[in-house]
Amino acid sequence: MNAILNVPKTVKHRPAGLIDCAEITDTLIFPGQDRQVVYDQVRGLLKAGYLIPKAREERGKRSFLMTPDNFLIADVLLRLRDFNVAGAEDEKADPFAAASLALRHWSGGRPEGAVGNPAAHVIAEYEADVRGWVFELWSFVHTKRGWVQFEGRIHHVARGQATELRHGQTGSWLHRGCFAVDLTDSLDRWHTLAKARRRTMN
Repeated sequence: MNAILNVPKTVKHRPAGLIDCAEITDTLIFPGQDRQVVYDQVRGLLKAGYLIPKAREERGKRSFLMTPDNFLIADVLLRLRDFNVAGAEDEKADPFAAASLALRHWSGGRPEGAVGNPAAHVIAEYEADVRGWVFELWSFVHTKRGWVQFEGRIHHVARGQATELRHGQTGSWLHRGCFAVDLTDSLDRWHTLAKARRRTMN
């Protein structure tokens, strides 16, 4: 996918709550991983347009700054990268673009009571002790053309709640497979609330 032409506003002082690639790296890195390698991967996600900056520092390192939901978005994309999945020039055939879009925008409209975008909503639910959300990336093949396209969604199996898969609403597309990430497992590893709970247990 070509980089999204998103030119964020510059700020003299970093607004509270915004994060940069270094913070995403230090939060998501697994034991034994090379920090520079992971940092370069996170920067690559930003440059490709899969992570969307909200602002850029005017001075110093001039870091691109993002909202905290990008912790979860980056975590999903890095786990997808573990499978050596490649991006694509065609956004609809790009699994990373589909995953990023599904976590940043509501498919079929924003549900009543939802907090922010899907990624932010899952984080807010986790902070309210609601567990069980899963991210799913589905592949679909066109029945006549043979095209393969991707679409993602968040899914709470126990509740029977999920964002829409629009490809599944037409007979022209058949689903082929699904890549899934347990978002509760993801948040349990790095969310500050989970870390605080572990400290109180020790």
